[in-house]
Amino acid sequence: MGLVLADHPWAYFLTCCSLAVIAFSVHLLLLRARQQQLYLALAGCLVAVALLICQPVLAVLAPDLRVAALLLALPAMYLIPPLFWCYVKGITSSVRWQFSRAEAPHFALAALGFGIVLLTLCLPADVRYALIAEGRDDVLQDVSASLRYLVYGLAITSFLLVISWVLHAGFYMHAVFRRLHLYRAQLRELFASNDAEEARWINGVLLAVGAAGSLFAGVLLYDNLIASLPAGFLAKDVLVFLLIWSVALWGLRQKPGFAALTQPDGALLFTAQQHLPRAEQQELQPELQEVLQAVTDGKYQRSALGAEQAASIANKLQQAMEQDQLYLDAALSLPKLARHIGCSANYISQTLNETLGLNFFDYVNRYRVQAAAAQLRNTDLSVLDIAMNVGFNAKSSFYTAFKKELQQTPSQYRAGR
Repeated sequence: MGLVLADHPWAYFLTCCSLAVIAFSVHLLLLRARQQQLYLALAGCLVAVALLICQPVLAVLAPDLRVAALLLALPAMYLIPPLFWCYVKGITSSVRWQFSRAEAPHFALAALGFGIVLLTLCLPADVRYALIAEGRDDVLQDVSASLRYLVYGLAITSFLLVISWVLHAGFYMHAVFRRLHLYRAQLRELFASNDAEEARWINGVLLAVGAAGSLFAGVLLYDNLIASLPAGFLAKDVLVFLLIWSVALWGLRQKPGFAALTQPDGALLFTAQQHLPRAEQQELQPELQEVLQAVTDGKYQRSALGAEQAASIANKLQQAMEQDQLYLDAALSLPKLARHIGCSANYISQTLNETLGLNFFDYVNRYRVQAAAAQLRNTDLSVLDIAMNVGFNAKSSFYTAFKKELQQTPSQYRAGR
């Protein structure tokens, strides 16, 4: 297997840019990893990507390291999906996430890749260099049969692992999509505004990861099995650079959505709860965990909430919205609403879902949309001003909620008044 080098100057430039972004981002992520291990997972993911793309730079700056980097490329490929999965688990977890033994099975194939590396290092240096650096297999004619069969076995296993990586990555893409779907449903039970927490950028990154991974595997196979690629083939380098830039930018900006539930000192980050005594904050956390678990299970467990009590809570909720206009608070959360009406957060969530048929997010935004519709009819304020006035903190979320509730955009609604 020969080295895949990019002789085109633009490919070299893009690779240098990608490695520079990775180096800068990994430094920042490692600093944050002292408080949140999820950033360590993302840092490891970026380092693995660096091992896959560094050949053009090493060919110029450190030729002696090319063979080592190419050997490590195989396990690096199998580190990227599980490490990104760990990062997603970290930002979506309702408890503080840390690496544990439960994560070990995810790295079994990467360990197999490292095993192949160790066996390859046991080959005679001249044979190893000829096979990997020069792509020559004629050196096998002068070695023992056992060594020749070992090399063939390593080559076949490596080839199968490269081919299987697409399935491996696809499995984790599916797992991440499912995890994010559940996570966003949980967010809607706790927050009335969650644009920053939903991490929708990951959807785009997943598609880019799939495209980049498939393209990289295709390039590797084509270059080694069919014919050398032209020096001007830049699609892979451009796609990889954009992918790395996106992951670095959004990964550094993204914070765990349930950070309020995972602070070790009990200091909840819900803006509405910062004034609560620490004892009340600690009592609140189990209730919120019950709400999140109900979303996961699809039902509320061991609840003593009766129909009469649910009706009473529904009336209190209506009063909080219509009379107290609590929906105008852009930072409104389930814990704040629970404190306002003096009721369990778990009971409020159960009442909303089982009695009113709405989650917390949709319930609050229904009142916001109704208030916005009134302003659209009776004022000449801009759509953005109205959205801010009624409690939305982003124009996009206002448009989405408005169209969901009234089946038309704010501009269409105003035009038909």
